[in-house]
Amino acid sequence: MKWTILGNSGGFPAPGGATSGYLLRLQDKNILIDCGSGVLSNLFRFIPVESLDAVILTHLHHDHISDIQVLRYAIDLSRRFDVPVKQIPVFAPATPELLSASLQSDGNLIVGHISHGTELNMFGATVRFHAMEHPVETYGVSFEYGGRKIAYTGDSIPCANLMELLRDADLAIMDAGSLERYRKPVMMHLSASECATYAAQAGVKRLVLSHLLPLFDEQEILNEARTAFPDAVLARIGDTFTI
Repeated sequence: MKWTILGNSGGFPAPGGATSGYLLRLQDKNILIDCGSGVLSNLFRFIPVESLDAVILTHLHHDHISDIQVLRYAIDLSRRFDVPVKQIPVFAPATPELLSASLQSDGNLIVGHISHGTELNMFGATVRFHAMEHPVETYGVSFEYGGRKIAYTGDSIPCANLMELLRDADLAIMDAGSLERYRKPVMMHLSASECATYAAQAGVKRLVLSHLLPLFDEQEILNEARTAFPDAVLARIGDTFTI
């Protein structure tokens, strides 16, 4: 499995950056996980639109889905100029209903809904969805293939399913959208420290911190995480992790 960072910002893109988006390559198949602002232009550095085989959306906040409508344009225009783009399955939450309805297309994207416990066989990989805790219906997702496991939290705070999602992952990509010095009574994202602590407790082998708020100093994010997970790294657009 090859996991490539297409977008690493949370909420809004850093200058020249992109919000949440990742490319998972399984042999000759390509899965796009989340499709935030700026993700498509980075995706096309690695594959053309006709090589995209599936899309997974962990939740329907705009920093995770804003380029989906642009993807529809890319598919439609490619077909008009005789590029053989196939129908692409999209796996996404059913709520919020208005945003879910906006994903429907005229046959370019085929939308199926996910829920807690959904398990798919996708191109030989076992894909499992775990409900996370966020203001909207949100899922973490794990990919198991060839005896290896990648776990992606999407957006969350500590919750009942987090440890199960992360357990024994060879690679974990986690929502480090906050810092301990900004802790509030009600949080929307994991702090860098929480990411590191949960990853260490779950036996994660490699930890990548993503969903980085551009308002924060990246070195502070990294330093906070490394107190509990010394080898933690920050997600960088274009980086690929082979598992």
